[in-house]
Amino acid sequence: MRADSLKISKIFSGGGDIHYVLPHFQRQYSWDRINWQTLLNDTLAIYEECQDEKEPEHFLGSLVVINDGTRSGVIPAFTLVDGQQRLTTISLLLCAFRDLICETDARTARGVQKLLMNEDADGDVRFKVLPTNKYGDRQAYISILLGEKPEETESRIPIAYDYLRKELTKNLVDGNIKPQKFFIVLSSCFQVVFVELNKDESPYKIFESLNAKGKPLSQADLVRNYIAMKLPTAKQEKVFTEHWEKIENLLQERRTVGKSRIGELTAFIRHYLATQSRFLCSEEHIYARFRDRYEEFRDDAKFIEEISLLRRFAEYYNKLLRPENEKNLQIREALTRLNTLEIQTAYPFLLMAYDAYVNGWLKPNDFKETLEVLENYVVRRYVCREASNYLNKMFPTLWRDVIDEMDDGGLGYEMGITNALSFKEALKRALVSKSYPPDRKIQQAIQTSSLYDNRNQEKIFLILETINRHLSKGSGGYTVLSGKPTIEHLMPQTLNETWKVELGENFERIYQDYRHTLGNLTLVTQEWNSALSNSPFSIKKQILAKHELRLNKDYFSRSIDEWDENAILKRADFLAEKFLETWSALGEATPITPIVYGKPISMSICGEKLDIPNQTWRQVRVITLEWIIKNRPQDFGKVRQAVGIFDDSVEGKNYPNHWYQLSNGIWVYHSSSAKQHLIYCRRILAAIGISESEWSIGELEASA
Repeated sequence: MRADSLKISKIFSGGGDIHYVLPHFQRQYSWDRINWQTLLNDTLAIYEECQDEKEPEHFLGSLVVINDGTRSGVIPAFTLVDGQQRLTTISLLLCAFRDLICETDARTARGVQKLLMNEDADGDVRFKVLPTNKYGDRQAYISILLGEKPEETESRIPIAYDYLRKELTKNLVDGNIKPQKFFIVLSSCFQVVFVELNKDESPYKIFESLNAKGKPLSQADLVRNYIAMKLPTAKQEKVFTEHWEKIENLLQERRTVGKSRIGELTAFIRHYLATQSRFLCSEEHIYARFRDRYEEFRDDAKFIEEISLLRRFAEYYNKLLRPENEKNLQIREALTRLNTLEIQTAYPFLLMAYDAYVNGWLKPNDFKETLEVLENYVVRRYVCREASNYLNKMFPTLWRDVIDEMDDGGLGYEMGITNALSFKEALKRALVSKSYPPDRKIQQAIQTSSLYDNRNQEKIFLILETINRHLSKGSGGYTVLSGKPTIEHLMPQTLNETWKVELGENFERIYQDYRHTLGNLTLVTQEWNSALSNSPFSIKKQILAKHELRLNKDYFSRSIDEWDENAILKRADFLAEKFLETWSALGEATPITPIVYGKPISMSICGEKLDIPNQTWRQVRVITLEWIIKNRPQDFGKVRQAVGIFDDSVEGKNYPNHWYQLSNGIWVYHSSSAKQHLIYCRRILAAIGISESEWSIGELEASA
């Protein structure tokens, strides 16, 4: 390696011939206004310092190149490893300057032209810097250098040129810069560290440490440059055209995946690596892990074969992101539903499953059933509000776990023998062992979990629409909304006086606890939503009873006198029953049986055993709260904020005997069923960080 400090005039061979070749895998031109403005500010600042007897130096950063022989027999050529963004921008600045002074200072304009063009050369070698074809960069750059108007393009190069020309125009018109002096600043004051590598050096390792001054590279950019440096120049064109260009066209970094805000190409590489390592690396380490894996392939043929495999998996990934590209309609629908549930964490597993489907190991119906099993797992976890970070560790290992679970220990898969039924059953067994919510937990969650918020509406649409379809099972068809679905809150999001009266004296608690639970939500069009608005329940019931969705018509045709806590819980139980019929437990479904509660005789919180003298469920709630007042008084405020069952006074309450005054003077509502007492105790303790494993209740067996 040789490193020299060179002036820009020398970089462009002082008016002589030179040609910088950008590898096919270099990223597109991506500098933006802040980068252009910084370059201009630096230029104008150096201009002010520059005197006849003193030409100040200003370092722009580094250019890393590999000697690539000659073109046309005599023109030195270099492959540009690092520095294309700044070199392209300097060229555009020179070009804008040339175009502005060509009529007023032709001599200086000719000097600028010599830095941009190899005038006696033909074809691409005529241009001293030649960007990549990506996003139309090359054609736009050539048009600008030739004084032509670029065609409409995705490239940022015309935007950069227009900005630089506009800013230079202001300074020339205002007399802030003189052409000859400005040319000296650009050609002689600006310098770069010119790093020339030997062909036997490891250019991508040097490249990693030299990207200091330009726009930071994404992990995908680093991967692209690594691939370029691993391949001989003669083989780059074929690999780029047949594989990498197709990958980048499918998966564009400017688009992001899910809520991660990670570019598509970067996210794909991360998920693909997880299929190989069974571990999801951090976003910052994607390039490093890619490099570690591909360093194993010393032979060019094997390395190219791996890039070909990467392209194949990129095609699957594109279909995961955009199911409309999948030809099989049933698989397309199943993938669309999974995307609604934001199942990007499952992509490592789904990539392997897609490969098995494309290669015929999984038949189309088997793959569809695989997607349905995944939907079952994910939608049940969503309803129970299970943490999603667990899935980042689970899904990368799931494929191997399923293969290991198969009756033949995965031998059928390794040998290419179709054993799809075994795969489906193995997948179910594997998922049931991975924090899979049981039916009892689903019932509790549907009663108490606040599912609604602006980010989750599509998921609620899917759940309620699927239940509506299930209600028509066996009829040969089902009803759908005539317009875009919206979520109707039966107890409205804003309570008016009529609703406060209808809910009773505990309206604040009921509102806080049940407003966004599934039992209080249904589906209608926007037109119906506006019509229902904050109407009393008696009006809403009449309207919904005539609604054509079975979800509404069947339920609200029933005799329901009022919409209070009990009514919301009853509908939650109805929806839970239909939910569990729709997404039944993997394996043998667990039947829903009524829970019969015995008398509570004792309880344990964090290892402390507490007796319940009167053996009533009211006492369970009171004793739980008194334990917090005694042992965690500083946390009582968290409990009040999390659970709306408290008040400072019972004055004016219609049923004061439903309230109990705690030892700290606060009143707590304690007139509920055994089930509700248990639900509230869970929420009370969870609010202060006590899990269900840290408390328990001893009961006398309920009498038959």
